[in-house]
Formats: sequence, C-alpha cells, structure tokens
Amino acid sequence: MEKQVLITVNSVIDGTAGESDKMSFVTEGTLSRINDEYIVQYQESQITGLDGTTTTLKVSRDSVTLIRQGNVDSMMLFEEGKTHLTDYNTQYGSVMLGITTKKVNVDLNESGGKIKVDYILEYNRAYGGRNILDVSVSEVKN
Repeated sequence: MEKQVLITVNSVIDGTAGESDKMSFVTEGTLSRINDEYIVQYQESQITGLDGTTTTLKVSRDSVTLIRQGNVDSMMLFEEGKTHLTDYNTQYGSVMLGITTKKVNVDLNESGGKIKVDYILEYNRAYGGRNILDVSVSEVKN
C-alpha cells in the first residue's frame, strides 16, 4: 500500500532567548505501511532551507523516527521520556544533537492522520530550545 498524500507540517521552536519561531508548509508526499510502521515521505524545498533533501517519518504507536537524506543527513528518534544523541550532517559540517522527547502523540491509519512531537533540542550539549512538530497527513482526492 502506497498512497499519494497531502502533508501539512507546522513547527514551533521556542529559542533560548524566549523568542518563538514558527514555520508552516504544505507539500505532497507518500504514505505507506510496512509491518507495524507507517512511512510518510516527502521532498524538502527551499522554504524549509533543506532543498535537495528527502524527509522520511517512520511512525509506530509510541515512537517517531525522522530521517533526512540528501544535502542534510540525520536521524532523529523521538521516544517519550527518553534522550537520544545523533549527528546532524550538512554540507558545512556536523553537529551533535541531543533530543529529549517530552510527548509523542500518534493518530495515523491508512487514510492519514496526525503526528505530534514535543521535544527539547541540544546542540553540542548546549540548550537549543523546545520544539513542537505537528504533522497532518491526508489522502489526495481525485
């Protein structure tokens, strides 16, 4: 099963100085299911600053893995109450990220649904802010 879907991504980043940065975009992508995981995949664009990168969300009942491949390479694992370290590789170099997940909400099925992740980000062990990633997936109607 692979379906063409419309993906809406809303993200809010609360920075270290109390500022809040919001970004929202809509793109086309695919939704598929492999065993007990849903796979949401789309191409990044100039709007996100990640042009030339494919983003894949592997979604299970209680975790989300965000994988980016292309001009940016990274894998971020979100599991509620856990901290994971990962390398974030760009054409300009690499940085170590620490991701502490506060909350993961997944309501996804073959027709689409919602994914919401609330997490704290650290860059090279320095506090980078609290982020909320809110993704909606809906079938493309013909």
